[in-house]
Amino acid sequence: MNATKVTILGRELSLKSEAGEEYVNQVAEYVKQKIETVQKSYPMDLIPTVILTALNVADDYLQLCKERESLIKKVEGLSIYLSEVIDSRT
Repeated sequence: MNATKVTILGRELSLKSEAGEEYVNQVAEYVKQKIETVQKSYPMDLIPTVILTALNVADDYLQLCKERESLIKKVEGLSIYLSEVIDSRT
């Protein structure tokens, strides 16, 4: 397992991950950007900032899960439709 050093909120962290260093840095950059967005919109102490950031990230995740499920249903529906079309022509 590789360790990658990142700095978030002025604190250096050593993150151990099986993912590559580039991916870990991408994740850290995403978190930094989310924190910065919260800090610019709602100046507050560190703990509320981090909690609000976590809520925003969770919201992003849940919205993507819903979108993924919707896309899966569409693909399944199209697959059934195409199968019926193919069957009707044979």
